[in-house]
Amino acid sequence: SDPQIPPLCGLKLTALRNVKILGAARPEDLLRFETRITGRLGGLVQAETRAFLRDELVLVAETTLSGTPGV
Repeated sequence: SDPQIPPLCGLKLTALRNVKILGAARPEDLLRFETRITGRLGGLVQAETRAFLRDELVLVAETTLSGTPGV
């Protein structure tokens, strides 16, 4: 979070673009997601997201989230 920008409440996944699935996971597997915010406009946040199974990269995507400005 950035202390200069108020957080958004109730973030929801709004869009996925340029999704590349590079591996597979089973229902019992634990995935680790890393996300880097690339832009923000009003109630929208754009980010680059990567998912890892153990240390193996299994997904990359551009994600858009929407929320409501909060306190």
